[in-house]
Amino acid sequence: MQPSQSVIILLLVANLVATVWFGLNERTAPVQTQAEKIAEHELPLFIDSKVRVHIYNEFVKAFNAGDNDALYDMFGPAAKAQFTRESAETEFQRLTKIFNSVESGAFTHSQLAGTEGNTSFYVLHYAVKFPEESEFGTSGTLKVTIAIQGSEYQIYGIMINAGSA
Repeated sequence: MQPSQSVIILLLVANLVATVWFGLNERTAPVQTQAEKIAEHELPLFIDSKVRVHIYNEFVKAFNAGDNDALYDMFGPAAKAQFTRESAETEFQRLTKIFNSVESGAFTHSQLAGTEGNTSFYVLHYAVKFPEESEFGTSGTLKVTIAIQGSEYQIYGIMINAGSA
């Protein structure tokens, strides 16, 4: 056998071994079920319906009363480090002028926004109804972003949108 034939045979055997090796490794990788994928994105159990309703009620009570201090105090320390009480007050006054108040609402779903280190960020979505005086219609969405570390959470952001989002 010539040396070139030996090299070709060696390469063919190496290719066959690599194909078998990678094929076996792909098959042994754990397959994640749909339920496992969903569970990965679910809110932690301690953010139950009572907590979600409490967050909503606290916001609506302060927003409808025009209590900008209470609205600012809803935010956790990490969020408060990003903006001043005065800038939050200006923004809440603008939102009150646009939407007037929140008449009713309910939690619809949550969304995993991302993770950074040991912190997971979720957005809580609430369908809300505004009064006729609202400049942008009578329905919308309240989105409250929470940051979760271990068994604790803090409110990281609040946004109101007109229409459904």
